[in-house]
Amino acid sequence: MNTLWALRLAGPIVGRLPGLFYPVAAFAGWLAWWLKPRARENLTRNMLPLCDGDLRRARREGLNAYQNVARYWVDLTTLPHRDLSRFEQDHITVVDHGGRAALEAPGGLVFVSAHIGNGELAIQAMTMRGRKFVALVEPLKPESLSDKMLQLRSSAGGCFYAADFKGLRAAIEALKQGDMLGMMGDRDIQGTGLCVTLCGRDVRLPRGPWELARREGATVLPAFSNRTWTDRFVVYLEAPLKVDCTDDAEGDIRRAMQEWAGIFERRLKANPGQWGVLEDFWKVHGCG
Repeated sequence: MNTLWALRLAGPIVGRLPGLFYPVAAFAGWLAWWLKPRARENLTRNMLPLCDGDLRRARREGLNAYQNVARYWVDLTTLPHRDLSRFEQDHITVVDHGGRAALEAPGGLVFVSAHIGNGELAIQAMTMRGRKFVALVEPLKPESLSDKMLQLRSSAGGCFYAADFKGLRAAIEALKQGDMLGMMGDRDIQGTGLCVTLCGRDVRLPRGPWELARREGATVLPAFSNRTWTDRFVVYLEAPLKVDCTDDAEGDIRRAMQEWAGIFERRLKANPGQWGVLEDFWKVHGCG
């Protein structure tokens, strides 16, 4: 059964009984870890720089990451049945490093997160403060699967768009109206990113969040989630950033990206097994 049909047929059942299916997902992640050697090798390589080259720990953290990826699919099916206005109160512990005030301040706000924990769910829940929330995500193939994923992601109140021309227009309009925009900052899926240093390695990160924030004068809020168990999260709200607007646009964007990368690196090294990137990240996104 492919992913689309699994979401259509099993999704409504899983979404209504998450307490039953989170343990099933963890087991499925464990099983896939052993049955898919290429994914296991990729995750282990991804973890090595975060674990100071300790291979045994890298494998252990890679397994944790794979299980968290499996739990994400349960999260996704629950969204049509969630009351996100209460999710922060019931499921999230906030660690505020200076970012909470930005949630209440007027003006466009760009959340820049990463594929750790479940930023889609946890950070969308943080936006339930009376402002519209728009997010740009990776378009998937086939288009029918991409449409189904966007439908599920948007079912809890936010508006999710594929990162294409239509999504870009929606993101710009949201920021112009003083609303909130969510984007991931750790995978350069369009191949147009800039080279920065992360964990001692040169990698390309996406420039989109920073270009939009610079263009619209929006505040950037680095925000990261860690899953503690099933659907409970710790969300780290970091100090907000501003992208400079000088005559050197490329330099402005690169400096903001590098500052974010330093914050992201600390979160990665604190809990590597939360990072659910299945490709060989350092190879695919390497530069320099």
